[in-house]
Amino acid sequence: MQSDLRAVLQYVPFFRGKTFVLVIDAARMPELALAESLLDLIALQQIGVKLVVISIGNGEARIDHLLIDGELKWQSAHLEKDQVESILNRGQLALIERPELESLGNEVVELASSLGAFKLIVFLSEQVSGGNAISSEDARKWQGESEVLLHRAAEVCILGIPRVHLLNENYQGVLMDELFSNEGVGVMVYADDYLSIRPIAPDDISELLAMVGRSMRDAHLVPRSYEEIETSLSDFLVMTIDGNVVGCVALHCSNDRRCAEIACLYVKQSHGGQGYGQLLVEAAEQQARELGIPWVFALSTRAIDFFVEQLDYHPCPIEVIPDSRQERLRSTARESLVIRKTIT
Repeated sequence: MQSDLRAVLQYVPFFRGKTFVLVIDAARMPELALAESLLDLIALQQIGVKLVVISIGNGEARIDHLLIDGELKWQSAHLEKDQVESILNRGQLALIERPELESLGNEVVELASSLGAFKLIVFLSEQVSGGNAISSEDARKWQGESEVLLHRAAEVCILGIPRVHLLNENYQGVLMDELFSNEGVGVMVYADDYLSIRPIAPDDISELLAMVGRSMRDAHLVPRSYEEIETSLSDFLVMTIDGNVVGCVALHCSNDRRCAEIACLYVKQSHGGQGYGQLLVEAAEQQARELGIPWVFALSTRAIDFFVEQLDYHPCPIEVIPDSRQERLRSTARESLVIRKTIT
């Protein structure tokens, strides 16, 4: 599960009062995975999440028998909006047992949409491919494995449900590991602002310094103070996932605006391998483009291959960058290479 306690705790107020609709085939799920999911429902109910569980499938297991043995407050319901809302408003879980329904069928989606559900969570018999989080726009264009499922999830988002989670029911603890981490362990198709890149705010400075502290200590990034960042806030962009800062980049313009430096590029280790570094650099390049700056450069030691192979940067002599930056580079012990890219 997510090891960053702050990232976990921020979800508690974020989820409180929201409605989650879960679709489960209790007879098909492994016994331990089902038992842990029911415990997770207790935890979600305790933090104020409104829960609707739709039990499907034709197996012999009945989820109501399992709920009786637990600590959940619940009541059986029909597939009717008014009845379900009444149960939710009493602080109870609404259990709907309809073996014939399909996980993402029209009746399930219509109920979730009518309730204003924030999440539709579907337990499936296998892992869905596609990555941890996919925008509904990308899901609509998806081709290949899981294509039909992802296309349907995108349609569900269009119908007004911001997030559709496709989880592997065989994974013990899948519900909490999916919901209480930025990246999750299943596949989420989203239609809201799950991921964004925005200008840094003053409240983000401490988080940024804590995030990049390790790389600063290891000399991967130039050390920066709170005051230094505070005086150049307009240079910095941060990437957030569900409101958590997970990456940053800076664009330092030269005095004559003939070029700009892309610096302080960092993505949390827990979020590596998702292409977020490229998104941050591209956002900084776009910012430079909008300012009419013709080319950008970066100083790098370990990220040379990333810039050259993925972002089309090219090595160049140190003499091409502004004198002030040359002097600062020569005065440090860092053996950085200069790479540049024409963007306009």
